[in-house]
Amino acid sequence: MVPQPSTLLSFTHSPSLAPFAISVEEYLTQHPEYDGLAGGAMVFDSEDRLLIVQRAAHDSMPNLWEVPGGACDSTDESILHGVARELFEETGLRVRELRHLVGPGDGHVVFKTGRKGLIICKFTFEVDVESTGVVALDPNEHQNYLWVTEEDCKEYQVEREGNVVRFQFTTAAQQATVLEGFRLRKKANPIGR
Repeated sequence: MVPQPSTLLSFTHSPSLAPFAISVEEYLTQHPEYDGLAGGAMVFDSEDRLLIVQRAAHDSMPNLWEVPGGACDSTDESILHGVARELFEETGLRVRELRHLVGPGDGHVVFKTGRKGLIICKFTFEVDVESTGVVALDPNEHQNYLWVTEEDCKEYQVEREGNVVRFQFTTAAQQATVLEGFRLRKKANPIGR
């Protein structure tokens, strides 16, 4: 892993996210039922479209779509720092603020990895970034990106420049988290919707 400039991890977070402002080790000590943690970042643009990324054809779950994110590492200062790092590594976007937890039920999704059978707990957060202007994908992880609406996510397709792009989420839990993110966003900003 390449060290990132300290400005990468210069962000604020909502007080409601204090339980995630701890190290991965500390969280796993409190929750021994998990072998690891992962984080996802829901990034919306000024038109309330969500950024989704397509997994690389050579990676696990090839060609499927998800929000940016990945494993929180023991070297991350906190779970929140892990989410900010993953978003930067995968898209080049810098987190300005982590706003709130997003997810079905109590906000976490538990899954078993295919390769090693580890039990991973994933948290997804709505984040505000410095700019949504330029998305720079890491080709080792993702091959394409889209800005999508809630309707696009329900129809599994988006029309861009006269072309229809069809997409499928990595898991049903990923799609449920995405739809919950749109619901929470509308609830927080009901005017004009």
